Amino acid sequence: MIPLKLDFNHQKVSLKVSLPDDLWYLSHIISVDDTITMKTERKIKLGGSDTNAKVIKKTIVLTLTVEDVSFNDDVSQLRVKGTVLNNHDDVPKGSYHTFGISLNDTFTLEKKVWSAFSKKRLSEAIKNKDDVILFVIYDRESVLFSSLRQKGIEHLSEQKGSVQKKQFDTSSSKSFYDDLIKKTLEYDASLNPKSIVFASANFFRVYVEKKLPPILKKKSFFIESSVVSKSIVGKLLSRPELQNMLTNQRLQSESIFIDTLLKKLNEDSVVYGFNDVKVASSSGAISFLGITENFIKKSREDNFYDDVDLLLQQVDSSKAEIIFIYGDDAKRVVDGLGGVAGVLRWKL
Repeated sequence: MIPLKLDFNHQKVSLKVSLPDDLWYLSHIISVDDTITMKTERKIKLGGSDTNAKVIKKTIVLTLTVEDVSFNDDVSQLRVKGTVLNNHDDVPKGSYHTFGISLNDTFTLEKKVWSAFSKKRLSEAIKNKDDVILFVIYDRESVLFSSLRQKGIEHLSEQKGSVQKKQFDTSSSKSFYDDLIKKTLEYDASLNPKSIVFASANFFRVYVEKKLPPILKKKSFFIESSVVSKSIVGKLLSRPELQNMLTNQRLQSESIFIDTLLKKLNEDSVVYGFNDVKVASSSGAISFLGITENFIKKSREDNFYDDVDLLLQQVDSSKAEIIFIYGDDAKRVVDGLGGVAGVLRWKL
């Protein structure tokens, strides 16, 4: 995301979408009752209501009061629906219109108040780099390809091979590992990952490592893992071997937070549930706070969103770190604790 102008004194920001992941971030930043201004195309009918009237597309600038936001990852477009706020010769005030925000589009977003967590998410989006990490999890007869981006983990494909159990250096095993590398090359060409993580039992490492072409070898890392499953990818994020490589990945922060949360839970140094978290926050006892998008959505639906915003401002002012939880595995843990949980600086 490219910030063209940040004016929080007047609650306005002007932004340019520079990466596909920006649209995912914006789907969590733009809210109902915000106002958004951008250029858009509107079909204009010339010649009144006559069915034979000519219809043209005209580029105009509109300002909408937001009523609905939806993100379609398949077509990389964010759709923002609302009512027209400004007067325009061709579009009546109060009529409905939908902006389709895509890569390279620019717009101005205004909120009544920029909350602490909206500012934090915007900051994440501005700092975001479209770094893709490709995971290749394999053993002697199966391989799972997954990608990691800021918006989360995506499982790309799985392959099975027919390999003899007791003898690996056979034509079938060679063919399986050749196919694995061929598929990795295809994903490297289409995703252009910053790094490729090969995870397997050490015994199988050599069968891939010795076959890697230079274009893959220079960006590849090998770590040990005995399981080929979708669930293992999220667990690998907290492995010490990957810490430096994953520094800028949001999901790594989630993974580290969950590991710490579960450890401190056993030590009775965790608080969870909105009311108990509010009490702990009032005394500055929280060092890390995790909150899920499901909980934020529920707060809007049940009309206690302002209370959540005040909590986050209070936590932020005490120099605690706030982690917004979006990954499925992390959400499952924190939602199970009421949607919001904090690691304590001291026991209450």
